[in-house]
Order: sequence, then structure tokens, then C-alpha cells
Amino acid sequence: MPIDKERLKECYSYSTDDFTSKHILAPLGNLWSHILVRTPFTPNQITAFWGLLMIACSITFVFGNYVLSIVAGVLWVIAYSLDYTDGTIARYKNKTSRKGPFIDMINHRTSYMLLMFCIGICAWRFGRTEFFGYSFAPELDILLGFAAGFSMVLIMDFGEIYSDVAPELDINDGDGCMNVEGRKFKNKNLFAFISNINPLTFTNMMCLVPIFAAVKLLDVFIIIYGILYPLAALNRYFVFLGIIKEVEEKYDHKS
Repeated sequence: MPIDKERLKECYSYSTDDFTSKHILAPLGNLWSHILVRTPFTPNQITAFWGLLMIACSITFVFGNYVLSIVAGVLWVIAYSLDYTDGTIARYKNKTSRKGPFIDMINHRTSYMLLMFCIGICAWRFGRTEFFGYSFAPELDILLGFAAGFSMVLIMDFGEIYSDVAPELDINDGDGCMNVEGRKFKNKNLFAFISNINPLTFTNMMCLVPIFAAVKLLDVFIIIYGILYPLAALNRYFVFLGIIKEVEEKYDHKS
């Protein structure tokens, strides 16, 4: 059956607000869309597949093998690019469902946590225990892996929690969490530039995984994100707490 390429393009629906989304993930997702739309695979099967691939790639880091870690990092990026595909095919084939987004959200919350935790185990088993003359217990790498993964889930869910508590200003229908956090940033162009290359953005982060693996610095990777992601989660918590207070003052007084 011939594919209507223009209609398929109209079915694209994803964010390209950061560097890797625009230049790596979206182009790959578009490629997979043009290939998979011709197959009998359903959108939900594609969603389940990339979730399982992310889990398998995450577990691979535990073995600490140099080549396998690079391959796992690259396949993790490819798996994430498939997330740019399932929704497109669902819309093109008129097979959208509630099951797809449910599996999608479970995939992200499972795989992000597992990725960081497994890299933490890798660093614990094979990484250094001394940096710049300071020694630390290797078990700290496992703790940092857990902290990074758990914080990523919190960062994702704070927006959903906020929208449930204060639906009057649903960020999911507006500019999204990142722009909400930068709403008081005076130089919007600078904020957009920073957001574009921000290594804390999940899509930018995952594309750094195979790079850190290739230069044998996964132990440094987990230290960086094991510290920065908890701080980012804490910042987002207080940002949304402040917005909820504004919502109360604005809307509750009117009622």
C-alpha cells in the first residue's frame, strides 16, 4: 500500500525544543515512521518494544564491558527515537488509544530509574573511588545512581501533580515545565539557548551516555547526574510550590 508522505508528516507530534531532539531524535523518529508504517506492527507493539529495549540496554551497563556499554548507550538513543514514531503511526492509521500513552509513561518511569541505577552499579564495580585526592566509599555510586533515577521520575511527575492540584493553569496545555521554570528569566532568548543545550534535559542527557561510555567516564557521569538531578528536582518542587501559591491567591479569592 502506498504511503501518503504528506499526511504522515502531518501526524508528527513531538517537541524539538532541545538540540538532540531536533538534530538526532526527531530525524531518526521520522525515518522509523516511514519504515514501520509499512509493517503490520501496531503502535502499542512499537511502544512496548522500545520500552523493553531501554530496559535491556540499561541492565547491560551492569556488566561494565567497554564495547557493550557503548552499544547499549547508542541503542538506548535509538529506542528513545522510536518514541517519536509510535504516536505518529497511531495517528496515521487511526489507531490511537488510551493504552499507548499508559505504556509510554510506564516505560519512561521504569527505564530512566533503571538506567541511572545500573550505571551506578557499573561505577561501583569498576569505577574510581578517588577524585582529586579525595576518597569515598564505592557504595556511594549506587546511592548516586538511585538518587539520579528517582529524581528524574520526580522531575517528570511534578508537572502532572501540579496540573492535578491546580488545573486552572495546566502547564501541559501551555509552555511546559521548562518554560514555567524560566518564566521570570528576563532574557528569553538566552533562556531558550540554555534550554537547548542544557545537559540536564533528558534527551540531551541520554545522548551523552554513549559518549561518557566511550571515554570511560561513566563513573564521572553518575557523580554529575547523581548530584545535579536531585538539585533540579528540588528546584522544580519549590518553583511549582510557588506557582500553586499564586494560583490560590488569584483564583481562590475570585471564588
